[in-house]
Order: sequence, then structure tokens, then C-alpha cells
Amino acid sequence: MKTLRKIGKVLLIVLIAVLAIPVLLLVGVILLLLSPIPVGVRFRYHGEVSLRLIVAFFHKQLLPKKPLTRKQLAKAEAKKAAKKAKKEKKAAQKAEQEKKRKAHSLIARPEPETPTPKKPLRDKLEGLIPWAKLGVRFVGEFFHRRLCVRRLNIRVALANGDPAKLALSTGRAWEILGITVPILEQGFKIKERRLNVYPDFTAKKTDVDAELQIRLLLGGLFWMALRYGLRALKIFLSGKFKKNKTRPAPTEPAAPAQAS
Repeated sequence: MKTLRKIGKVLLIVLIAVLAIPVLLLVGVILLLLSPIPVGVRFRYHGEVSLRLIVAFFHKQLLPKKPLTRKQLAKAEAKKAAKKAKKEKKAAQKAEQEKKRKAHSLIARPEPETPTPKKPLRDKLEGLIPWAKLGVRFVGEFFHRRLCVRRLNIRVALANGDPAKLALSTGRAWEILGITVPILEQGFKIKERRLNVYPDFTAKKTDVDAELQIRLLLGGLFWMALRYGLRALKIFLSGKFKKNKTRPAPTEPAAPAQAS
């Protein structure tokens, strides 16, 4: 009987492996085809905010939103009304359950619960340290190696002020840019940047034109998700194994003494 069970387990493992190999190959081919596709976001501010999603050669405008048609407005109103009715129904059910619970608690007094021992703060912090290290590494690699700033353009025309104050404001703005831009270049890969701050003595209002375009490849994102997902699984399993190892064994009740 034991031999048959072992044979059955081996056959099950072989069957799972045979079924998993084609699926893994298909997933690998799909990821290989999608890996060179760039995904990015283009942000622009010139009087109003403009946000556009870019996937390969396809562009999708996110902001400003296009005005809705009458049909879309009616659909949105109906959806909002249905959501409100569902929320009110859920609140009524919750109130009814609370009423029943209070009535039941007056009839049958619940038994006092034994307080569970709290984990010391030191053990909680020790469990969070590996996750914090993993998060810092992920953020550092994502922003420094995977994320690429394709375009960073800032043009500011200072106006509406005394010429001497405008000149001082322009100098201070260039000082701020001189401090922040090297920090950005250390944290990101910036391909193209154009910065220009100048005083406009004839204009009545300061004009700001800013553009930021960032991009990353899907292949790098998939690779990071796989690599850091395996690391997170390793941390989770090691913490679970450590918890099971340190858990105290259940004590058996003592046998009653036999009368001589």
C-alpha cells in the first residue's frame, strides 16, 4: 500500500511538471515579446496641467479630462445612484445585525476572553528590518537604473516687479536650480534637460512652462518584479519558519496518580 502511494505521488509530480513546462514557456515567450515595449508618462504645465500616458506608439490623454456626453453623464448618474442605494442597504443590514447582537448579549453573557500575550516591540522591529532593506533596494534600483527621465524642460519668465528685485529673484532661482539639478542627476538618468530662468521686464505676469517625460521598459519591470518577489517570498518563509520554531510545544496534562 505504501509503495502504491509513493508511485502515485511521483506520477502526480511528473504530471504537474509536464503541464507546467508549456505554461512557463508560453509565459516566457510573452514576456520576451513585451519586454522591449516602453511605458511612460508625459507631464506638462503651461497655464493648466496636462498628463498623458504613453505605451509604445499609443498616447492616452488623462488630464485634462474630456467633457462627458449626455449619455455618459446619465450613465454616471445612474451608477452613482446605484452605489448610494447599495451603501444605504449595507448600512441598514449592519444596523440590524448590531441590534440582534445587543439583544443576544443581554440574554447570554459572553465568557471572558483570555488576553493574548503581546509581542515585544523589539521582536516586531526585527521582523520589519528585512522588509525595510528590501524596500530601500527596490526603490533605489527602480529610480536609479530602471526609470529614465527622457525630457526635463523648465522655462520661467519672472515678471511684475521692480527690475532690481527681478534680477535678485532670477539669481536666487538659478542658485536653487544649481543645487537641485545635480541631486536629480545622481538619482535619475536624465537624457535631455533644458532649464531657463530669466526676467521679463515687459510682462505683467510670471510665465511658467514645465515639461517632464519619464519612461521605463516592461522587461526591466517584469525582471524586477520576479527578482524582488522571490526575495520577498524568501523573507516571508524564513519569518514563518522562525515563528514555528520558537513557538512553545503544547504541555500534556499530568496523569492522575494511582492509588496504592
